[in-house]
This record gives sequence, structure tokens and C-alpha cells, in this order.
Amino acid sequence: LRLRPLAKDHIIYQCGNGETFSLWYDPWVQGNSIHALYGHLVIYVTGLGKQARVKDIIWEGQWCWPQTSGVLIDIQQSVSSIPISTAPDRIFWQQVGISFSTSRAWNCIRTLSNQVAWYSIVWHPYSIPKHAFSLWMAIRGALRTKDKLVAMGVLSNANCVFHCGEPETHEHLFFQCPYSSKVWKEVLSLCQLVRPTLPWANEVDWMCANATGNQFHWTIRKLAFAASVYHLWIERNNRCFRNQFLPYQDIICKVRRDVRDKLALR
Repeated sequence: LRLRPLAKDHIIYQCGNGETFSLWYDPWVQGNSIHALYGHLVIYVTGLGKQARVKDIIWEGQWCWPQTSGVLIDIQQSVSSIPISTAPDRIFWQQVGISFSTSRAWNCIRTLSNQVAWYSIVWHPYSIPKHAFSLWMAIRGALRTKDKLVAMGVLSNANCVFHCGEPETHEHLFFQCPYSSKVWKEVLSLCQLVRPTLPWANEVDWMCANATGNQFHWTIRKLAFAASVYHLWIERNNRCFRNQFLPYQDIICKVRRDVRDKLALR
């Protein structure tokens, strides 16, 4: 709701036949609504009611206002330059001819900053949205791991759900825990990469340096990285909240399946 005034500045109401626009509440009069300009009294004096549409003051292609109050003279002058047509009413974003889209709206209201180094390994044309979101959260350190919940007073201990005896931290979960380490090592092998697992920050840096292009093998690496993070986080949550347990081999199968299915759509 707080963004309404900001959005209003970028929306253009183009009146056509007046069938869809509210006579009083839609900002069809030079970017403002009649109610905002003249208040509630004008609705009362016209006798048209709150549900009136713009079409209710159009007759045979001409503006036709009730002659009941002097305040309507000013309104008539304001709308006299607005053309009437048989075309439907339309709403545009920023300028006439450009339709609304969530991406245009977001780019308009967001605060721009420099692109981060890991952008292309998270948001790329072949990314799986739920995987990309989980990876984005992980890279930002925003996942609520047990150590954070202990610090918040939500939990009394941070024992790793994979029963390795270590406390669950972000760095431990990805991929220092024996369970997650086995998953990631096998996924690396499936990507034809032979190297040890690295601390989380170094894994992200390595992916940024070795999986940022559009070549096929780089796409596989990005998909596999995000899928591994996603499925490990899901398995962690299932163990915490549903008392459900899968062997690490099943997580590898899930990663393989998701990567394979996504690549099949290329």
C-alpha cells in the first residue's frame, strides 16, 4: 500500500468508451481522479452514485454532465480536452503504447546498484526458479540455519540434522558436513570435475570463475550447483520438521533428475 503513490506516478489511464473506468476513483483526468480533485461532495451533487462509470456521462459521443452544480463547470473544462472514442479504456505503464509488466514496474521502483559477481550463476536463462531462489538466499547467508536460530533464542542447540556431531552453520551445511560433502563430491564428479570440496565462500568464487558463460558445460555446473543447494536445504528441513530421512544417494538422484530435465528443454 505504501507504494501506491509511487506506482500512480507511472500509470497512464487512457479513456476510450468509458465502460471500465470509475467516474470518480480512477485517475483518468490528467492523471488524477475526480474524487481526489474535488472530494466526495461532487458525487452527491451529481446524483450518479459511487459506482458510476465514465460512460454514464457520455451521450452520443459527447460529454454530458448533469447540470446540478457550479462545481461541475470546472470539471467539464478539465475533461473537455479528453477525446471520446469507441475503443476500450486502456492503462499504460510510463507512456502511452507501453503495456504494464512486473519487470518494468520493478525496474522503475527498485534502487539500482552494481551487479554482483555471482549474478550470472544464480540468475541465468536456464535457471530453475526455486533453485535459483535458494541459491540466492544461501549466497547472501540468509538461510535460517540452526546456529542463527540458537542466537535468536528459538532453539537450545544447533546439532547438525545429519548426525555428524558438529553444530549446523551455513558453512558446515554447504559442504563441510560429511553428508553434504558426499553429495557435492559426487555432483562434481558427474560434472566431470575432479577437485576437493571448498569452504562455501571459495565454492561460490570458484563457480563465478568457472561457470559464468553460456557454454553447455558451464550451464550444467550452474544447474548442478543450485540443485545441490536446494535439495540439501529441503532435506535438512524435512529432517527438522517432518522427521523424514533420505540417504545421500537419493539427493544425488534428485540433482541429476532436475539438471537432466532442465537440459532436455533447451
